[in-house]
Amino acid sequence: MGSGASFRGRALGNRQFGRDRRGVSAVEFALVAPLMLYMGGVFFSLGMSLHAHNTISMYAREAARGLAVGYMTEAEAKQFAETRARNDLKVAVSASIDPATKGDANDRDVVVTLTIAPAEIAKLTPFGNWVPGGVRSQAVMRSIAP
Repeated sequence: MGSGASFRGRALGNRQFGRDRRGVSAVEFALVAPLMLYMGGVFFSLGMSLHAHNTISMYAREAARGLAVGYMTEAEAKQFAETRARNDLKVAVSASIDPATKGDANDRDVVVTLTIAPAEIAKLTPFGNWVPGGVRSQAVMRSIAP
């Protein structure tokens, strides 16, 4: 047997054992793959949470604007924000609206808050149940409606 002979069928000596590199890639992959999958899930969850926040922020601003300018009623603004966000994200979204008080110079702000509960965020992402308090966005606009 020459120096390039196969080691099959005989025991490896200590010197040859250290030089045998068969299977090293498989062991390295087995050690790194779970960490990479975990990190991929975390990044995906973060991305979906940011997408959900941007979506509800957009609809909260639109509802607040509609209410502040006067082309939406409070009920229309609430229905608009909840329906559009639910259709885009495919999860339940709740809206709360604090309209401006007519005739009160100190309360002219329209406040629209959209919230996605933690249980609903868990439907969007693999690690969504780790988002404490869910996702919430609030839009405030000064009312110009009489």
